[in-house]
Parts: sequence; C-alpha cells; structure tokens
Amino acid sequence: MSFFKIRNESQSCLVNMDCCIPQEKLKALTDLPQNLKFLQEDELEFTEVLGGNLNVVIRISSKYNLSKSVFLKYAPRYTKIFGPDMPLDTARNHFEYKALKKCHDICPEYVPQPFYCSQKESLLIMEDLVGYNDMGREVLNGVIEMGTIRDIADFTLKLHKNTHRRKLSREAFTDMINDFQNDGMVNLLDQFFFTKPWQRDDPTNRSSAKVKGLHPLIYENERLLQNVNELREKFLTQQDCLLHGDLHMSSIMTKGRHSKIIDAEFACIGPAGFDIGILLANYLFSYHADRCYPPEDVAGFHKTVILETIYDYFNGMSAFLEEIEFNALISETVGFCGCELIRRLIGIGYVLGFEEKPRAEEACIHLGIKLITQYQEVTTTDALISILGMN
Repeated sequence: MSFFKIRNESQSCLVNMDCCIPQEKLKALTDLPQNLKFLQEDELEFTEVLGGNLNVVIRISSKYNLSKSVFLKYAPRYTKIFGPDMPLDTARNHFEYKALKKCHDICPEYVPQPFYCSQKESLLIMEDLVGYNDMGREVLNGVIEMGTIRDIADFTLKLHKNTHRRKLSREAFTDMINDFQNDGMVNLLDQFFFTKPWQRDDPTNRSSAKVKGLHPLIYENERLLQNVNELREKFLTQQDCLLHGDLHMSSIMTKGRHSKIIDAEFACIGPAGFDIGILLANYLFSYHADRCYPPEDVAGFHKTVILETIYDYFNGMSAFLEEIEFNALISETVGFCGCELIRRLIGIGYVLGFEEKPRAEEACIHLGIKLITQYQEVTTTDALISILGMN
C-alpha cells in the first residue's frame, strides 16, 4: 500500500500521528466532482502545510500541471498537538465543509471554495490558496494593507447579518441550528477558552515568568472569575447567528489586498460578540506589542485597524438590531475580547510576536482584567473605544 510522500521535514510528525492517508483512498472515492478527477488520474505531488493544532493540511498538485492543485484537510481522531491523549470527533471536517459552503454562498470573495467532503474518510478538499500567507506573519512583517482589514470586518458583518435570527425566518433559523450542532468543537472551546485557563493548577496551562507574577490578579479575583462563567453561559446558550468560532489572524490568509478566511471547524450558532471579540483581541496583541517595543510608530497603524474594524462592523450591525440587542452585543464583545486576551497568555494558546515582550504581556493582562470585570457597563461604541484605550 503506497502512502502520500510528503515533501517536508515534518513527515515524521505524520507518521508518529498514525494519520498518513493511503494514496489509494483518493482513487477509491467514487463521488469526486469533475474538477477533482485529476486526483485519481494524474501523477501527484504532496506537501504538508505547516501550522494548526488540530488537523493535517496537505497541498496536492498535479506533477506535470501545477495549475491543478487543491488543499486536502485530514481530521485525525485526536488533536494534532496532543495526540491520542486527547480524542476528538472527526466530524469537525464535515462542519467546516458546511460552514465554508455557507460562507462562500454569502461572500465568496472572502472564503476558499470547498469542493468535496468525505465523512467516512475524514477528508475535506478545498481551493488551493496559491500565493496566500498567514495574516499573523504578514502583520509581523509589516505588509498588511488597510483594505484587507476592512474586508475582514466586512466578512464578519456579512456572516453575522445574513445568518442572524433577526434576518431569517423561524423555520430557516431552526434548520441552521440543527445543521450546526457542532458539539465536539463547542466542547473544546468550552474547555480551552472558558474553563481550563481559569483553573490555576490545570496541567495544560502555561505562562511566561512575567505573566506568572500576575496570576493572583486573575485567580484571586472573584468578580473576574464570576464574569467568565457568565460569558461561558452566554456562549453555550445564546443563539444569535452562525459563528466562525476561531476568528484570529492565523485563521486568515492574505495576498496583497485580498484575504481568505479559513479554519472554520469551530463553526456553531452562538453570540455574535464572540467572533468580533476574538478578532479585536488579536488586533490588540499586535497593537501592544508595537506600542511597548520599537518601532512604536507602527502602533498607530494597529490603532487604526482596531478603530476601522469597530466602525465598519458595529455600524452594520446597528442597522438591523434593536437598541437593547445592540447594546448587549457591545457588552459581550468586550467580555469575550477580555477572555481572549488573558486565556492566550495563561492557557495553551500562543501569541505570535510576543516572544520576550513582557511589557506587552503585562499590558494585555491588565486590559483583559478590565474588560472582563467591566464588560456589563460598556454599551456604546464610544465606550468600547474608550475602554480599549483607542480614544
């Protein structure tokens, strides 16, 4: 039996995970669409795409016609970073496929086209993003354009608006809820976003020396921990719209002015403030990294990024939400943003570009505490801008 030959130094990772996929499996698929027949007919090359904690992503291309290429995403029966010690439902690829299809129907310019999904084989095949790069690394390299930032805000607005309970019939919204019962991934978010980071002795947590010194401000703060539990309950029970579920910069690929949102395996129905809160938190990481360390002038760009995102997204949402709903959206955005700022610095998360930047870590911890403890008090965009320190 022949296997994919991965042209990458991390091939051993695939072997150790016992998740190499027999090449014959592609030929055995009987329902491939016509544009994917080259996967069964051509001589192929396979390259692992590095990054990600959950799945294996492989670029497959025709050896003699490089214009024929796709991304294949394989979901092992466990998370890539923890291995068999953490089993995980392989249905996550199926939910990602459905989410990408939904997003592609709403705003095709911002999402790679999904071509095929096999639940049996845990395979998802989608458009190859040739020439696109991880947005997080592009931000570090200073090559992000403001138009890209506006596109990401536009994607988030269009996704939330077009799937919102306010915009759909009761029947259509109920069907969407049933279609996105993504229990396995919601449970993973519950554990690693709302639970484990806030338990002082959880073995999966990790912090820098600077952040460890700030632990008492978190773990001995009863109001903060109570509010995290409130936000957890909102995430698990509040059904506003379809969420991407993991909208940080490494879930976005960019190519000059263009952007594509990927990694939608956490898609679920939930509170809109969760997505936009995570996005703003990741912009804030970049802002404070550059504000606290040279070149400080770059921080002005990141401030503009945050302000433009707030204006574009919330102006669009205010057009169809009742005032009380809009105020709640802002409050919840503040709370979820604070959770993301802290949990990435005390849990298993990782902040690209924060290596050896303790002043930035400290600034984000203090801001996160402020956002979580005061989130109920923030109900307007002006108050949001003020509490983020962007005025």
